[in-house]
Amino acid sequence: MNNSKLKAFCLLVELKKLAPVAKELGITAPTVSFHIRSIEEEYGIRLFRTNAGGYRLTEAGEGVYHYARQIVQLQKDMNRFVETLLAGHIGSLRLGASGLPAHIFMPDLIHQVSTAYPEIRISLEVKTAPEIEEKVALQELDYGLIMETKQENPLLHYETIGEDALVLACSPTHELAKKKNITKEDVLKNKLLLHTSSSSTNHFIEKWMNPFQPSMYTIELDSVSTIKKMLTFEKNVAFLSVALIEEELKSGLLVKKDLHDVTLKRKIQFIYPKTRLDHTIDKFVKQSIDEVAQQLKKSSVMT
Repeated sequence: MNNSKLKAFCLLVELKKLAPVAKELGITAPTVSFHIRSIEEEYGIRLFRTNAGGYRLTEAGEGVYHYARQIVQLQKDMNRFVETLLAGHIGSLRLGASGLPAHIFMPDLIHQVSTAYPEIRISLEVKTAPEIEEKVALQELDYGLIMETKQENPLLHYETIGEDALVLACSPTHELAKKKNITKEDVLKNKLLLHTSSSSTNHFIEKWMNPFQPSMYTIELDSVSTIKKMLTFEKNVAFLSVALIEEELKSGLLVKKDLHDVTLKRKIQFIYPKTRLDHTIDKFVKQSIDEVAQQLKKSSVMT
């Protein structure tokens, strides 16, 4: 299968219209259509259905897109490898992290890499752990630092570099602030603030609730900053990492309640593709992550 055809197909999935795809690839709209028809004829399937909103994938198209996206990305990775090899220098490093690892690991890691390799182009993408897993598996990111999720991706290597425990956070004026033994029923009497449903944190809350039943007493938010602000209101509680609320705890804006439950402990994991070809920068990144993890353990940021 011609890589140009797959690239046109993937772009049409993402942009949904012929004109922007043609502009992006520097070809005509009829050529884009020809590429799509060529793939459909080769496999004997229909990839898209069209409507006023543009091109939408069929069920067969969803499956082809899953693999085409990986093939296109592998071609990009190979081209990038050859270009940097011929140029005699390191090109770029694409990092990804979920909330807590981004907060406690990435500043030190990026500093170490940029100091040792000043010519390198470093980018950081911060999303939920499952989203970072997917992007690393597709090799759209080189490395990821995440909180453990429900299930490991078979395309990735996972290395545990630390552990973190969730605590119940609330306002110092909240009725649970002075309570010693907090039950699940106590928590559900209040507004429970949850991170976005795709966050790995919710998986651990579900295990603790056993079973967790979302109700009118839950509010789902897409920002840890918003959750922390909402906690200052008396009726709200949330499960958060201590590392994310250090300043609020020191200032007395929030208090934490450690429930001493193993189901609220989670691994911090370093992930990368099993197919990745290591070179000097990769070894340096892995070594730097180990060093940062050891320093954080000594300073008790991680349990």
